[in-house]
Amino acid sequence: MYTAASVLRPEIGEYARKVHSELSKAFIERGVKDRGLLLGPDDVVEGENFSILLVATGGTEVTTLRLYEVGDKPLVLVATGLANSLAAALESVAALKSKGAAVELLYFDDWTLVDVDEVVFKALEVRRFYEVRGSRIGVLGEPSPWLVASSVDRMKARKMLGVNFIHIPLEEVVRKFEKKTLTKEDWKSIEKLIEESERVEISKKSLSDAYRLYLAIKEIVEQYNLNGVTVRCFDLIKELGTTACLALSLLNAELVVAGCEGDEQTVLSMLVLSKLSGKPAWMGNPVRVDISANEIMLAHCTAPVNAGVGYRLKTHFESGVGVGVDVVYEEKSKVTIARISGDLEKVLLATGRVVKSGMEDAMHCRTQIRIRLDGNAKDLLSRSFGNHLALVSGDISDLIERYAELAGLKVVKV
Repeated sequence: MYTAASVLRPEIGEYARKVHSELSKAFIERGVKDRGLLLGPDDVVEGENFSILLVATGGTEVTTLRLYEVGDKPLVLVATGLANSLAAALESVAALKSKGAAVELLYFDDWTLVDVDEVVFKALEVRRFYEVRGSRIGVLGEPSPWLVASSVDRMKARKMLGVNFIHIPLEEVVRKFEKKTLTKEDWKSIEKLIEESERVEISKKSLSDAYRLYLAIKEIVEQYNLNGVTVRCFDLIKELGTTACLALSLLNAELVVAGCEGDEQTVLSMLVLSKLSGKPAWMGNPVRVDISANEIMLAHCTAPVNAGVGYRLKTHFESGVGVGVDVVYEEKSKVTIARISGDLEKVLLATGRVVKSGMEDAMHCRTQIRIRLDGNAKDLLSRSFGNHLALVSGDISDLIERYAELAGLKVVKV
């Protein structure tokens, strides 16, 4: 953290030093490094990537912008009603946002009233916005042929959101899978999956093949330094005789965003949800809508094993082979649903509460979840951008809305 001040008379200098001295101790106790008192832009020498800035006085706007210019992104500006602090902070925040910065302003009437825990929490929250930028998503193969409205403008994604899509031939996955052999540690991990499952309806051979595919995709993630992948998974069933569902479930559980069918829009949406929430995301097919009850039902075979209150290991729904994961989400828990449009102009956003999960309906993919929306279920039909929807536990709609404002996306609420 820094304290910024403009000193034109000795009394203001003493005031600024007192503010910094007293509050820096509280921030240090919470693990925040004290970077010093800045009395002008020339005091800014180097950046720390991210920072908290206490705006002690007016006339500090240029100093604040200088921090951003050297690569030290102010996450939170703290202002009070003293010495033109608020006036300078408002001007600085407006300038920072015009440059594409993610920044929040917190106001307290006096420095003795500053809630340091709130400031640190807000800084950590805002920092998540930056974690989306610089992300790399691997597209393993091409989008599945039935996804005719689920690609994204990759150049626009790079320029607007800072997200790069990297094409990787599906043959690379096949080659790595064929070379994979399981170690003792791998077998221990498989046994743990079995032990923690509520029920196992597949053979150990099916589970071991699916785990080998997980290792193959994970190797690609590490090799290409990826933050996420989307896989043309149905082609792998023909090639390998197993499915990628378990691999995607385990990767998502590790917060490596993983989507299926080569869907670019939904994996991008999952990336944003996961980065902003710090939780594993999931993509599901909307399979039923109950207008009268204001409910939708999502289903897919790839939910993260750690996203619910339990899971069952079954076959893949469509093919009846490999491994499909049936995760049971906690009833009455809040969820956020989103999908970014392919032209990167809009984001569909909805929140709701889990009514039921783990229904085991034989006519749907394995993980099944019924959600009562806070908005209007009918609007989902008229405003949707395509098939899959991304979901994360908890209500993070406020974070999504702030991210959309930063990224230039229009929020389409359901």
